Amino acid sequence: MKIGTKLLKWWLIFCLTILGFGASYHFNVHSLLYNADITKLSFLIIVIFVFTSIWIGRKTYINDPEHQIDVGWFIAESCLALGMVGTVTGFLYMLGTTFENIDVSNTQTLQDALASMARGMSTALYTTLTGLIASLIIKIQLVNYEVSELAD
Repeated sequence: MKIGTKLLKWWLIFCLTILGFGASYHFNVHSLLYNADITKLSFLIIVIFVFTSIWIGRKTYINDPEHQIDVGWFIAESCLALGMVGTVTGFLYMLGTTFENIDVSNTQTLQDALASMARGMSTALYTTLTGLIASLIIKIQLVNYEVSELAD
């Protein structure tokens, strides 16, 4: 495969990703994510994802002959790991703060406990989702790079 074909495939993946970011911005997902994720790990994952995508695109463009792309696979797995850290943190927050001051005879404390549980659960789920999506798209870009290298 020629460098142009490989670069065009990467560019298509990157443009579809930008389109996804635009759609999520249109539907106000960024503010929902900001309010729901108490750890803010989702934004760290997104920043890592953006820089990694640009790095893969640069390697694709210059057709790096040293083929040191293993770092990309490590970063993809790190995005998954960060998502799991957010999951565990969300569950710890949910379970640690929920049952501290609960008084079953007072409905307000029960409502507060449920609100705390929802905040912890949203952190767990949003960081997991962000890590999974970032890891998947990075892996798609890496497969494009490596399969194109094998076909050359």
